[in-house]
Amino acid sequence: MVTIEQIRLLDKKVHSAVERISLLKQENQSLKSKLEHYEGRISELERLIESFKQDQGEIEQGITNALDELNRLEDDLDETSSTEDNAQSETDTEIGVASEEDSPSPSPSIVQTEEEPQEAPEEDSEEDADQSSDEDDSRTGELDIF
Repeated sequence: MVTIEQIRLLDKKVHSAVERISLLKQENQSLKSKLEHYEGRISELERLIESFKQDQGEIEQGITNALDELNRLEDDLDETSSTEDNAQSETDTEIGVASEEDSPSPSPSIVQTEEEPQEAPEEDSEEDADQSSDEDDSRTGELDIF
């Protein structure tokens, strides 16, 4: 036979189960709401990604066009300079001499010339002897460090 205590225990378990089901329904509803929100956010992000991909393609195409234009400009400049060089070369050949403006002049500090030593009036001073010794060393390429 069923006792009153068993019925009370059963009643308690049923109430507990009903409360638990109610909480689970609320949680399920909350999760569904979050899911809808996240799905909306995912769709929004996917649209942004597609927009960025499209913009990226346009940017890449713009860069490619700019590089092609620069290459064409560089080719035109190369053709122009080679045409000018050829014309200048033909002109120089016809004249037979290169103009001094076209040929670089050597820097005076780099060029070493051999000059005839100028004869200075002879004096018996010690300073003149040191100076003439220095001049002799400079002609031979030796350095006087003392």
